[in-house]
Amino acid sequence: MRKTTIDEAIARVDDWKDKEISYKPVSGGITNPNFKVDVEGEHFFLKIPGAGTDYINREVCHEANVIADESKAGPRVYYYFEDTGVEIFQWLDGYRQVTFGDVYDKDIFQSIFERIRDFHHLETKPLNLKQSIFEQAWDMNARAKKGGYISPFNDKMEYLLSAIEKALAGSEELCPCHNDFWTNNLMYNEETNDLKIIDYEYASMNDPYVDLGLISAVNYFTEDMDVEMMKIYGGGKVDERAFARMKLNKIACDIKWAYWALYQAASSNVEFDYMNWYGQKMARLQHFWLDSRLDYWLDVAREKSTRIS
Repeated sequence: MRKTTIDEAIARVDDWKDKEISYKPVSGGITNPNFKVDVEGEHFFLKIPGAGTDYINREVCHEANVIADESKAGPRVYYYFEDTGVEIFQWLDGYRQVTFGDVYDKDIFQSIFERIRDFHHLETKPLNLKQSIFEQAWDMNARAKKGGYISPFNDKMEYLLSAIEKALAGSEELCPCHNDFWTNNLMYNEETNDLKIIDYEYASMNDPYVDLGLISAVNYFTEDMDVEMMKIYGGGKVDERAFARMKLNKIACDIKWAYWALYQAASSNVEFDYMNWYGQKMARLQHFWLDSRLDYWLDVAREKSTRIS
């Protein structure tokens, strides 16, 4: 993929020729240089692929962004340049990033899972990439090792990743998945009570319970919140096997993102404390893998579903 600068990226947009344009960096991203571009009073969000992101399939990312646009789960997509990976979106005026405490707001909590469900189930063509959380995790495992740092918990992580992968094999319900539900990838408008999901770089056809497990892990959901999440997503009922799959994916996701953080620490050009990010994942993982129900979830994941509420 060809490298580009913000000025070169702006110059590629034919609709902006001979117009008064200004831009400024946008903070908050931890993978790519992002910019707010003002084109004669109209605002846009412009993303340039960052260093160390060669593993990201930008074409599939764009496909996922289009699905998000069409399902109203994400912002409008205006421009995409295949050779550089630059993508330009609607600037979400009036929206703010969701923070950790926001998940305790019932309206925001409800909106999150309604939007995830909208994105998962829009009737459209599938993404041109089928990639499980396990494929992503093993890839990041290899990349992290090349970076020169091996986690002292690596044996445990690899053992659990393998065990969960085997338990879930063949049970996936493939749909377009986001695969990166960091809290700041959710944008909320207080006035309209509207929520948007952004940043689809890791999207693939995947198991929907990966997305649910990930967002639960990242936001430190309580058990009651996990149940409520599954009820909203499942139309009021919780399937025991689906619940077990979500819990197992919760662990697999943190393993994948711990490896991701180690890889980024060695390769990224974005100023961010990736080792602190890794530490957060490992703190959660040590809690998750001590749960006395882990073996039960592995057993349930292999069996037929039943209702628990």
